Amino acid sequence: MDDREINKFVGMKIKEFRKNKKLTQQDLADLVGVKNSAISNYEQGTRIPKRDFLFRVANALGVSIDEFFPMQNEETSSTLSEINKISSQLEEPRQKVVLNTATNQLDEQIEKKRLSFFSNKVDFDKISNIVPYDPNKEGYAPVIGEIAAGTPILSEQNFEGMRPVYGKYAGRDDIFWLRVKGESMETEIHDGSFALILQDPDLSEGSIGAIRFTDDNEATLKCVFYEYDENGYPLRLRLEPLNPDYPIQYADEYNPAEIEGRLVKVEQDY
Repeated sequence: MDDREINKFVGMKIKEFRKNKKLTQQDLADLVGVKNSAISNYEQGTRIPKRDFLFRVANALGVSIDEFFPMQNEETSSTLSEINKISSQLEEPRQKVVLNTATNQLDEQIEKKRLSFFSNKVDFDKISNIVPYDPNKEGYAPVIGEIAAGTPILSEQNFEGMRPVYGKYAGRDDIFWLRVKGESMETEIHDGSFALILQDPDLSEGSIGAIRFTDDNEATLKCVFYEYDENGYPLRLRLEPLNPDYPIQYADEYNPAEIEGRLVKVEQDY
């Protein structure tokens, strides 16, 4: 069952339990604190319900949250049933402990999944003529220009030379300069600028990152947002330009990409 089918199944179950309780869409909307149109969208499967919303709906309808999802395999279903059985016997303060534990486990699972977008750490030994870093002096980082098809972003084919870095960025082996192409990030980042990229898996929502599409090996700077499914798993990356004349791009299993790092500095030569 794919994500679209799951959304429709969840919507169908919400509608079924709502009608069993003899509630209108407006009644349910009032109980969970959303607009009537939101309930309608969820029931039609056109909108992906978030985890906290489903918890509120389950509570309002007096059902377990796992009732909204298709049956899992026998082992998983048995485990969920046992968890629900034990939790239902606990007093409310202890139920909150169980909920907090489950939430933390889910957050760790989401984080692990999110980091799968991040590429492997750079191996600078694969690039010849690298100027050694001296943390007590001005440092240098490799400049990456045109991305050669089928090669890692930091490879001899893409290497254009070295460019200075200062202060806290000197003496590091996890940074590189990316020569900017195009005007999708105008008016903040100009065509021909040099963007300093720090390899960092903790790319926060909305921050600017260097993203490399693995099929064509093209690297791009964009504002990165994570879109999740109803179970909290990242579905795709939404890559938004600063220039409204350029379209939003998406990275997912059909258009795979890796986060090469986050933008920490921009320099423009004149």
